Amino acid sequence: MPDADNVLGVLTEQIETRFQMPIAELGQAVAAAPQASPEAATIVRWHGLLTEAQQVLDQAEDVLAEALAQHMDAVPDDEFVELPEHIMQLARTVNIAHTVREGRAMTVRHLLDPQAIGNRTAVWRSPAARRGPALPTTAPSLPAAGQASVRGAVR
Repeated sequence: MPDADNVLGVLTEQIETRFQMPIAELGQAVAAAPQASPEAATIVRWHGLLTEAQQVLDQAEDVLAEALAQHMDAVPDDEFVELPEHIMQLARTVNIAHTVREGRAMTVRHLLDPQAIGNRTAVWRSPAARRGPALPTTAPSLPAAGQASVRGAVR
């Protein structure tokens, strides 16, 4: 698994390799003709969302680090002090931002995986590939045309 700090870079490289162009050019191509490749348009959209989530996470981490540094300066050495509620809220914000970033990264990974469910072009599922029953069968035999006696009745 790639380093969590480099998730965006790794996925950007995978996108650039797949489409054989830098992400900025791919974004321009999709903006110019979004219907030309719906797959590229979807991946570019989710990459943009991932980039936005990474920026929010970086900002949240910076704010938390600054708040922790200020708190540590105010606390005497070797003294255990609970963190104030505003710092705990900043930590929760970092956790939420991290969760959002990871969810968007998972979506981009899924879109890039040709073997992922929904991305496969399975021949065995196409209607054209189906020509008949999977097992050889014979037509059912018809009953004799004559009268069959049934207990207590005649048909």
